[in-house]
Amino acid sequence: MVTDIDRPWCSRVAAAERPAGTIQNSMSQLLAVASAAFYGLADFTGGLLAKRMAVWTVTAWSMLIGASLLIVGLFVVPADHVTLGDVLWGALAGVAGLGGLMILYATLAAGTMSVVAPITGATSAVVPVAFDLARGSTLTSRQWLGIALGVGAVLLVGLQRGARGVGSRIVGQATAAGALFGLFFIALSQASSESGLWPLVGARAASIPVAFLIAFAAKAIAPPRGRDLGLLAGIGGLDMSANIAIALAIQTGPLGVNAVLSSLYPVVTAVTAIIVLRERPTAVQIAGVAFAVGAIIALAL
Repeated sequence: MVTDIDRPWCSRVAAAERPAGTIQNSMSQLLAVASAAFYGLADFTGGLLAKRMAVWTVTAWSMLIGASLLIVGLFVVPADHVTLGDVLWGALAGVAGLGGLMILYATLAAGTMSVVAPITGATSAVVPVAFDLARGSTLTSRQWLGIALGVGAVLLVGLQRGARGVGSRIVGQATAAGALFGLFFIALSQASSESGLWPLVGARAASIPVAFLIAFAAKAIAPPRGRDLGLLAGIGGLDMSANIAIALAIQTGPLGVNAVLSSLYPVVTAVTAIIVLRERPTAVQIAGVAFAVGAIIALAL
């Protein structure tokens, strides 16, 4: 007979619903918040580099470099049981994440970082919640408020057509990127809680070849050198660290809460952009950013 004590940690957490405030649940949320910090820094650096380098060069090479960290992670994080389905769900997540990254980097390069990032984050927070709702889950009044704030953020920023680098096209692209990131969270959540980091292997196996194929077609496959190579290594490492953190968070805690916490990454991106680039959003844009951040916070509580 196998007792709860004999089971691996991830399996014990997944085996039963943990009440709020337990050590396991707190660790899950901490991992989700850590992923937000990693995603935010990776997105800022990726958007900055995409201003002088082809988007697919940034995407393909950063993903390939980041895969080295995943290899290390496979030895650190054990997998009790892995099925083909786990890897295939990871592959779907990888394709969705690749599409989201491509759109996000291009949008960050063309628009204002402190505005684009919160729209993307609010959308990526709402999509997993909507998925849970479609499966029969119920929403609290606070969560409904969060969804309303997210929609309001998109409308407010979209109305400011005269703002530098921000228009309906930029808003639409930021929203599309967020929807794809939401699909990334959903697909990862479908993998077994005992599969460890192997869904991420499927994700990279599906996304890296596609990224390099498109980079080759776009004549953007030449490897970067010097300072750009170092920046790409940083982007790849941050992005993979975020993926590892959110994968483990989703395995050990609820999808909705952890996906929303991970979607706090625009706060990191926006603050970094304001500090480093000294961006000056307009009053309407500031209201839109506030609505987006408010949506993420409301959905997380």
